[in-house]
Amino acid sequence: MIGNDAFCPDTGAPLTDSEHYDERGRRYRAVTDGSLAGNRGGLLTNGRVESSYEGLLAHFRRCHQRHHEDDDVLYRRGALALRRLKRAADGRQTADRHVWLALAHRLREYDHEVAWMYDHVTIRCPDCHGRLAFVAIRDGPVLGRCGTNCDGLGGDRLEAIRSLLASLYAAAFDEETPSPEQFLQI
Repeated sequence: MIGNDAFCPDTGAPLTDSEHYDERGRRYRAVTDGSLAGNRGGLLTNGRVESSYEGLLAHFRRCHQRHHEDDDVLYRRGALALRRLKRAADGRQTADRHVWLALAHRLREYDHEVAWMYDHVTIRCPDCHGRLAFVAIRDGPVLGRCGTNCDGLGGDRLEAIRSLLASLYAAAFDEETPSPEQFLQI
């Protein structure tokens, strides 16, 4: 996952705060936890838009442990749901943040408390992965506009994200497509 909670996309190991630069001046961070990184301890990365199942699962467990005690039932359900979501994801759905948000929805369906999951995801434009600018309309909805205006229209990207999450959820769990309004309640 990219953003504030970036981690190694292969192992889920957290990244250092210190930055390293390559010969072209690109900024990278190193993996901090050698036990998670295995023989990839020297890997420099900023995370990726799409991580491996193992990387995202390790990140899920580590983030949960920051907020709560270990929960084996949650971890088993989360692992199964995550595997199904990763297998079903296609195209733009494969981004970690989309899988993460669909996972949060699935775990909420099992009555798990998942508010902590929203602290560990940055909602980004589904097309260019740029940051969103949130605009509250008086007596109306919150809009998430692409900060780079990649589509040239400046429209609300939250509706596209909600539809994307609903279709991913339906594909992963062989259900009718849920209402997009059920996702991303800001």
